[in-house]
Amino acid sequence: MVFETIIKGRKKVAKGTCEITFKRPEKFVFKAGQYIQIAIPELLSPDLRGNSRLFSVTSSPDDLENIRVVFRVSTSGFKQTLVSMPVGATVQIEQAAGSFVLPQSPKQQQIFVAGGVGISPFMSYFNQENTPFEKGQTTLFYGNQNEESAAYVTELRAFAKRYQSFSLQELYERPSSEFFRRNAQMYKDATWWVVGPPAMVGVVVNGLQLGGVDQNNIITEPFEGY
Repeated sequence: MVFETIIKGRKKVAKGTCEITFKRPEKFVFKAGQYIQIAIPELLSPDLRGNSRLFSVTSSPDDLENIRVVFRVSTSGFKQTLVSMPVGATVQIEQAAGSFVLPQSPKQQQIFVAGGVGISPFMSYFNQENTPFEKGQTTLFYGNQNEESAAYVTELRAFAKRYQSFSLQELYERPSSEFFRRNAQMYKDATWWVVGPPAMVGVVVNGLQLGGVDQNNIITEPFEGY
């Protein structure tokens, strides 16, 4: 199903990183962790990848007024058009899809690994009204080039102070497979959710497997086209 909607606003959430808010159509439904496809009627400049992109939803499923996505700004025709469109401009959004659906009642410890704007599906999860932090132990490894480029890091730090069951580890150096092998041994029975650029996801998965984590406990979502 395709919905027509409008841009409600935009803001900078980190260095080179933009959050766009759309009006949520009445019958649009999704689960934390899913993605949508956004299509722009007419691009300001050509884009070899066309006039649409996939984005994980950042806003909570509980927010019935808004749909939010976040992305690194680039020189692509699509993104340059999206950051230039005025409030009230029309876009098309396809019904949410994807199997990277985060657990609402976790039965074991959850370990999240996010690289850059791979934080998107986790923010959708964290911002729910019935916070998952009260249902089980959660650890987030959040990697960025530097603090300035870390979207939502202030909110995440606030979560870590508010909820004893949530632990945040900020990573500002490129982690190795060995780093995740060591951590895998501490959280061997946890479920690992990994989102980020394909190369980063590969490093994390390799480390987890070396650390003895069962493949069935590793769930990934590589982000293409940063």
